[in-house]
Amino acid sequence: MNLHQLKVFYEVAKAKSFSAAAKTLYLTQPAVTWQVKNLEESFDMKFLDRIGKKILLTEEGKVLFDFADRILNLTRQAEEALSDLKGLSRGTLKIASTYTFGDFYLPALLQTFHGKYPKIAVQVSTGNSSQTIENTLLHKSDLAIAASDPKNEKLEVREMTTDLLVGVVSPSHPFARRKSISLKELNGQPLILREKGSSPRRIIDEILGQKGISPEIIMESASTSAIKKMVEGGIGMAILSQQVVKKELQAQSLKKLPFSDAEIVYRFYLIYHKDKYLSRALKAFIDAAIEFSRRPWPD
Repeated sequence: MNLHQLKVFYEVAKAKSFSAAAKTLYLTQPAVTWQVKNLEESFDMKFLDRIGKKILLTEEGKVLFDFADRILNLTRQAEEALSDLKGLSRGTLKIASTYTFGDFYLPALLQTFHGKYPKIAVQVSTGNSSQTIENTLLHKSDLAIAASDPKNEKLEVREMTTDLLVGVVSPSHPFARRKSISLKELNGQPLILREKGSSPRRIIDEILGQKGISPEIIMESASTSAIKKMVEGGIGMAILSQQVVKKELQAQSLKKLPFSDAEIVYRFYLIYHKDKYLSRALKAFIDAAIEFSRRPWPD
C-alpha cells in the first residue's frame, strides 16, 4: 500500500463513485479502478462493494477509511508545517462557513485577507452551523465560522461578533406600519424560517418555546435570499439577521420589526480543532477575521 493508493481509495469511498473520484483526482476512471483493485489485492481483501451503480464500504473498507482519513489529514498537516518554513508565500486553507456568513459577510473578509496574503488559496464550503462544526470535528475543514458555540472539549472557540434577529415583513403586510412587535403577537402568525439545524432556527425555537409561543410555520428554507424574496412577495413574516436585510431595508422592499419585549442576539464564532496544527496561514486568517469583525459591517 502506498499513499497514492490510499488517497484514491479514500476519494472513491467519500464520493461513493469512481467517476466522481476520477474528476477530483484528475485521473481517468480506469486508472482509479486499477489503483483500488491493486490495493484490495495487496491485502487480499474487498474494501468496496459494487452493487449496480452504488459503491458501498465493506466492514474492512470502513476500517481502512477511518485510518485513511487520519493518515491523509496528518499528511496535509505535515505539508502545512513544512510550508510554514517558507513563511506566508504559499498555503491552502479550508474554511467551512454558515450560509448567512458565507453569503453576506465572508466575501468582504476574503477580499481583505487576499489583499494581505495573495499567495494563500482559500477553499470555502457552506452549510448550516451543525454541518460546519461537524466538518471541523472530522478535520474536513481547518476552521468553521458558525453561529453557535458547540461547547465541545475538542474544539477551540473564539467569539467574532454579534448581530440581532428581527422580524421582517413586506410593505403591504398588516404589521408594516408598526414600529415594533411583541413576541406573543407571533402566536398563530404565518412565519417563514430557516431550516432546522441552523443557528437562527435553534435560537428562535428556544426563545419561543420558553415563552409558550406557537407561530404557524408555513415555509422553511436553507436559503436566506429565498426567504427574503418570499417575504417581499407578501408571503408571511420572517425572522432574520438585521444585517442580512440591510439592503432591502434601504430599498424599502422590506420593513424591520424589532421585538419590543426581547433582544434576540445572534453570535458568530471562529471554531477550530484543538489538535489542529495552526499554520501561519491559519493564524493569519484567524487574526484577519477577528480584526474584520471589529469593524462596522459592510453594506
